Amino acid sequence: MIPELARHARFQRLAEYLATKAPPGRLPGRPHIDPLEIPDLLPFLMLLDVVPQAPAPARYRIRLVGTEVVSIQGADHTGRFTDEVLTAEEGASIVGNYEEILRSHRPQYRHGTVATPGREHIVYERVAFPLAADGEHVDMLLFVFVRLSG
Repeated sequence: MIPELARHARFQRLAEYLATKAPPGRLPGRPHIDPLEIPDLLPFLMLLDVVPQAPAPARYRIRLVGTEVVSIQGADHTGRFTDEVLTAEEGASIVGNYEEILRSHRPQYRHGTVATPGREHIVYERVAFPLAADGEHVDMLLFVFVRLSG
C-alpha cells in the first residue's frame, strides 16, 4: 500500500474495506462492493469507468459522484468523460495519473486545488483505487476525497 493512506481515516477505511473484498491475490471489482457496507464513505466517493479506445489511450467516464465530491468540484459531471470536463492541461496530468494506476494496479494519492471562477478555491486530497471485475484488468477507478479548505 501507499504511505499516504495513513493521512486520513477515510483513506484507511476504504483501503481496509477493499482489502477485505479482494479475491486472494487479485484486485477487488465493483461487483464485490456493497454500498450498504460503507454508507459513511458514499458522499466522499467518485467512480470512473475505464473505457478502452484501442489503439488510443482509454477514456474515463464519470459514473458516480458523491455529494461532498460535487461540493469540492463545484458541479456534478456524472455521465460525462473527464476529457469533456477538464482543461487540456489538467487532463494531460490527471489522465497520466490514471494510466499509471492502470499499469501499476496500485492506489494513488493526489493533493490538488479546484479553481472555479466565482468561488473560493478548494484544496483537497484524494486516493484513487483500481478496481477489476475479473481481478486483473482495471476497468474502474474508485476515489475517496478529503476536503482540506475552502
